[in-house]
Amino acid sequence: MFLVKDRSPLREQRILKMMEEDASLSLLLAIIHFEWTVRRAIIALGTSPNLEIRKKLRDCHGAEKYKTVWKEEVFPRRDKRLPEVVTDWEGLLKAWNLRHRLIHGVSSCGKDYAQNKMISALHASKNIRDFASSHEVNLDERLPVRMRKK
Repeated sequence: MFLVKDRSPLREQRILKMMEEDASLSLLLAIIHFEWTVRRAIIALGTSPNLEIRKKLRDCHGAEKYKTVWKEEVFPRRDKRLPEVVTDWEGLLKAWNLRHRLIHGVSSCGKDYAQNKMISALHASKNIRDFASSHEVNLDERLPVRMRKK
């Protein structure tokens, strides 16, 4: 669905277009896009070497876990917690909860219900991109590399 070379605005256009065809799939794609965005932001803005951050992210799934890794890696340098960067943290959590229910087959949803959650996830991704940009990091480009000190 997405290629590595795809820029965030193109991904978001595809997600919005998918809303007309399949609301649930659109929401799932928005959460995938959020995860891609937040993971790259943590690597780019974090304090530890990239390899160590990638190890932390290996078992990191869910908004609350990303919040914890952000607090460990990004907050010490940038002085903002993830729920402060994402302006509608509660909306993101609701989107994540719906994602969980859809993935595990617990429920389905209509277009209007999914659309609100999908928009929250897209806004969260944009909040993170804007935050990274304010620190001169473009998440759509090659990330800065921090190596272990010898």
